[in-house]
Amino acid sequence: MYLTVAGSYVDESFDPKHQGNYRGFFAVGGMLGRGVALFELDRRWQQLLKKHGLAYFKASQCENGWGEFSKFVSDPKNITAAERAVLDSISLGFIGLITNPVPFDQTHYLTCYGLGVMQDDFYEIIKDSHAKAVLGDNPYRLAYDFAFIQCSWLMKQLGKGWGASFVCDEHEKYSPLAPEAYRNLKETNPQAAEYMLSFSSIDEKLCTPVQAADAAVYEIRRALNFQDKKHLDLSGTSLRKQFELLAAAHGMAYVAHTSKEQLAWIVANHKPGEPFKLDELMNNQLGENIDKLRV
Repeated sequence: MYLTVAGSYVDESFDPKHQGNYRGFFAVGGMLGRGVALFELDRRWQQLLKKHGLAYFKASQCENGWGEFSKFVSDPKNITAAERAVLDSISLGFIGLITNPVPFDQTHYLTCYGLGVMQDDFYEIIKDSHAKAVLGDNPYRLAYDFAFIQCSWLMKQLGKGWGASFVCDEHEKYSPLAPEAYRNLKETNPQAAEYMLSFSSIDEKLCTPVQAADAAVYEIRRALNFQDKKHLDLSGTSLRKQFELLAAAHGMAYVAHTSKEQLAWIVANHKPGEPFKLDELMNNQLGENIDKLRV
């Protein structure tokens, strides 16, 4: 019997193809919360959207001056320093709602988590036909399954009686297949299944917590790239203020990334189409086998 149910809102963020090569990370992450914290997040998020004249918040659009955020820039390809300051201020404002969802009340909080699949490793491994049949032709399924198990591990750390109810952003291709894939993952990973409750998907434009998950996973991907600069040509000398704000507020519960050895093990121990067997991750201890960002 579950005494405490957390809502786990999940979205993905990935580095685009660069000069014909997949580099950087395909990250999937989520925001965990419940009760008053989620209610207040939604209420204050809607107020902030109204203040800026936005229909929704999407981190990549805010960063690049696209979509809803095109009205803040003259030319998205040549964003001025003043325009950048405006976009960053808007982004930090929404991040601040995650770090402080209920002002002056430390008993209600939100926290984020995420995992990145190294894209160059992934696409190198699936050059082999068997590996591609096991892992798929892109990291989407693997990254989401890792994130579900990762969240289950977090529920385990909170103690007996905790469970997560997952809400993911809708995907035109994968959403129709997702409920069955989720059930298969639970059946294959009984330890994690103990903490995996319901699954549903919704258009992020209609769901404030999924928009918040998008904001969090965008910062997780950028932070993973900063940590592992060999995957992208980065000139920055520090983590983004958005991630630092989340970290300072203890709003990042867990951030990790895959290794090439992990991917090779999955290929060697699975048949094509078989649900991923990831239950071993549930035996990790705090501080053990966890890739932590240097913050």
